[in-house]
Amino acid sequence: MLSNLNYLAQQARYEQTKQQLIADVITNWFNLISAEQLLDLFKRREANAQQNLEIIESGYRQGLNEALDVYLARNELNNERSRIATQKANLTQAARSLERLLGEYPKGLIAANNDLPVINDDIPLGLPSELITRKPALRASWYQLLASDASLAYAHKQRFPSLNLAAGLSDSTNRVSDLFSASSLAWSLIGSISAPIFDAGRLAANEEIASLQTQKQEQAYLQSLYDAFGDVENAITQQQSLKARYQSTLQAQENALAAEQLSFEQYQSGLVSYTTVLDAQARSFDAQSSLIEIKNQLLTNRIKLHVALGGDFAKSRSAQDEQAL
Repeated sequence: MLSNLNYLAQQARYEQTKQQLIADVITNWFNLISAEQLLDLFKRREANAQQNLEIIESGYRQGLNEALDVYLARNELNNERSRIATQKANLTQAARSLERLLGEYPKGLIAANNDLPVINDDIPLGLPSELITRKPALRASWYQLLASDASLAYAHKQRFPSLNLAAGLSDSTNRVSDLFSASSLAWSLIGSISAPIFDAGRLAANEEIASLQTQKQEQAYLQSLYDAFGDVENAITQQQSLKARYQSTLQAQENALAAEQLSFEQYQSGLVSYTTVLDAQARSFDAQSSLIEIKNQLLTNRIKLHVALGGDFAKSRSAQDEQAL
């Protein structure tokens, strides 16, 4: 029984490691997509900054714009190029991280060329707490607790005499006629009973060690259980916060893009200064980059929830609803 429990614990640990590896691969895949999209955003902004600089330089040569505007436009173009250089390094790092997880040499050449999916479904309220018991790490801790309890029971049993007559008989008393002789029976009983008595100190110590080990394993299981519930609660709370941030940032992006275009048109008409244009561009950049990052955070958080629950909560929820019907 003890060996079987240890085997089940090892099997559950293997399942937990496999689930975590899958989660890490998916997370790094989305990180790669996010890095690609940010690089694409920076390149588009560089092209836009280059176009703005050409327009401003043309106006300066015609005496319509000031030299300060030219310097500011050139500075903005250099800033965009600096962002591109940094993001290229980030993209290569993200690619290498994914390649290592896939068992490939980290050349940094893998590409996703995809879009980040948008999570539209909400986490259903009232998820049954039993879902968390599917988590392999919890099952491993539970099996380890059962194994520790079995070891304690064995250690306790060893403290009591075991009457085994056949084992105590020597070869000279192995004949049927000698089995019931007073001397053979007495020596067999004395040997079986006295061994645990003379070794009582060591056996008691072994039982105490097994008892402490069981208590330690109980605390480890409870800690794993509390950690698992904490991970689920944090993921649910984070999901709600990220959804609200995503909707707000999506609206901010729409407004910032419109403001960026309008500010440059007003600058060309002489209604605003170029610093107003730069401020609008900065707000637009922040909104667009933040939207990409929040989408990735939403996906990463949902993956963490799946790992915390040991699987897909949606299927379990559907099964629960079917049973209720």
